[in-house]
Amino acid sequence: MPQFYLIPKKLARKAPVLVSIAQWLEALAFRFIFWIMRKLSLQRASQLSAFAFGLVGPYGDKARKAKINLATAFPDTSEQWRVQTIRQIFRSLGVSAAELIKLEQIWDQRDQRLEYVIHPQARELMACKGAAVFVTAHVGPWQISPFASKNFGITTSTIYAPESNAIVAKLMLDLRKSFGEKLIASDAGARPLIKELRAGRSINMAIDTRPDSGKMVPFFGRDALTSTSAARLALRTGAALVPGRAERLPGGRFRITMYDPIICPNPDAPIDEQALALTELIYRHFEDWIREDPGQWICLKRRWPKAHKL
Repeated sequence: MPQFYLIPKKLARKAPVLVSIAQWLEALAFRFIFWIMRKLSLQRASQLSAFAFGLVGPYGDKARKAKINLATAFPDTSEQWRVQTIRQIFRSLGVSAAELIKLEQIWDQRDQRLEYVIHPQARELMACKGAAVFVTAHVGPWQISPFASKNFGITTSTIYAPESNAIVAKLMLDLRKSFGEKLIASDAGARPLIKELRAGRSINMAIDTRPDSGKMVPFFGRDALTSTSAARLALRTGAALVPGRAERLPGGRFRITMYDPIICPNPDAPIDEQALALTELIYRHFEDWIREDPGQWICLKRRWPKAHKL
């Protein structure tokens, strides 16, 4: 998560006095935004948020990084296509922000808003409530995908990135309570995740962002630093590794698809090689989802190494 929303990180580091002021303003702004969004219908809130993000987002530093990612993933596209797609990405991010605020409402209205496509082996696993590592990517309404396991009555913990602003962190934590039984911060390490899985419970993870450390995995034909933690957790605990995605449908509705568990193609190999092979298979799913609609891919951090680091 970004350290600051209202001031550039570099400026805050040069002028520490701005930090407390910015965080106070951010907390005030978020409270006001949440209050407005809760007064609106899901469709109205999504439209307003999409407009605001699409109006401002394309002119910030995040847009430059998104353009680099799009140029790498889709090298044959034009500059005009990338500019248009970046605007779509920010609009999608705005809709996701509204959906996060409206998570509880979406779940309460699940009979009207949610539909499921569960592949056969995934259905069998979920029906018996077997432990699983459910993985997704920041594509479309990714925050809706944990509702699939919740619908099946599966006890899950969701991994989240905590905000640096304590007040904003509390607001976001309250919103994320709709995800499942427990929320685990991404900086808590592997131990609590292993504990959950060995107890027969499941976890939800969005794993497509660039980590601080990891393995180089092919992504759109170029190696990208990638976390293999989801695959390692599954291998260490015997849990299934299940990709899932959510898609937006007309009228404020959503489709959640749960794919069959990913099976390791080299089960006799060392665990490092198995984890790498499983992660590559996960990323093939991610590539398919992104190719289907690049404007739904929230790619606002540089995903591939710079040329001089290769």
